[in-house]
Amino acid sequence: MAFSMSHLPPLPEIGHPESYYARLAKEAERSGDIHAHEAAKVGQYITLALDPNLDWDAKRRYFRHALRRHCAPPQVSSELVEMYYQRLVDLVMHHAGAEALRLASGEDDRYACRLAGGEQRRTIMEDAVEFFANLMGVDDTCPTHFKEEDWLQLRIIRNQWIPEPGQPVPGEDDAGGDGRVIDGVRGETPMTKPR
Repeated sequence: MAFSMSHLPPLPEIGHPESYYARLAKEAERSGDIHAHEAAKVGQYITLALDPNLDWDAKRRYFRHALRRHCAPPQVSSELVEMYYQRLVDLVMHHAGAEALRLASGEDDRYACRLAGGEQRRTIMEDAVEFFANLMGVDDTCPTHFKEEDWLQLRIIRNQWIPEPGQPVPGEDDAGGDGRVIDGVRGETPMTKPR
């Protein structure tokens, strides 16, 4: 069955309470509008994932659920319908990446404060290994819930605290070997970028 774009609902506007999307999903289900139902469910699961009280594991489950269960077009779909569902995928991936970058940036700031307070870089690196393994996975491939550009930004943040295989620990090849500020730049080396 072919649909024109005018028969497809708008993408969900993120920022409403979760109950708003749940109500829209129920209304769409009652009226038999599968596309509106899936769009509302995507909005609902993105909203659930953005709850600041959740840890990354819970957030990731919501993002992945939205992608797996609500961003797949019906098996027999027009190109326009497939494009619409790809836009839903992009919406989920946008929010997953932004949320991961927000968390990584906050953690990066905490590590910088710890380093400025005199804590050893290697101790911070141990915490960073655990944090970034949970956030990004351990096989160094971009997960399906991230856009490539967000993944690359996450790698840049991670690599300030965890070296790539075969690279020195960031900050240990500076003059002090401890990530101190040198010439106004904290631990800048040829392998790291200034903050």
